[in-house]
Amino acid sequence: MEEQKRFIDNGNGTIKDTKTNLMWMKNDSYQDLKVFIGFDTSQKHSAKNYLETKNKEAFAGYADWRLPTKQEAHSLFVEESLIKDSYDMDIHLDPVFPSGGGFNTWTSNTRGKITAFVLSYATGTGAHKETDASLNTSVRLVRTAGDIPLLNEKVPPPKADFGRLGSWR
Repeated sequence: MEEQKRFIDNGNGTIKDTKTNLMWMKNDSYQDLKVFIGFDTSQKHSAKNYLETKNKEAFAGYADWRLPTKQEAHSLFVEESLIKDSYDMDIHLDPVFPSGGGFNTWTSNTRGKITAFVLSYATGTGAHKETDASLNTSVRLVRTAGDIPLLNEKVPPPKADFGRLGSWR
């Protein structure tokens, strides 16, 4: 009997994670907009504006998209999987996700209005980044795919790392 794949392409621009029961946008904001984005709404291209736009247009028929928590974002990090980011560098996402996206993602975890947590798919680690910074940052939106708990308790939280992510406070 064939083992069920963890990530399923729904054929509508979304991917279902059967381990966490989360539905992810197949493309991240960089793949969609062709620009890296900041976090807050004071910028033309930001994670919050991108989220608002996708909910207004009811992307894939849903208007409950949100920014992932850092634990949810980390749940996509698959050590043994490799695809290429927009700079042709290795990132650890399942190949059901297309190559060419950002190597890190904004999350909903903030420290006041100054920083938000960014997770690197190159290392599986992250740190807080200034919300007005857009260097190499994108977002992959998520929604709950059903009534099952959001995350399997065995998904570890990311560790802090101040490598390749940009400026830090």
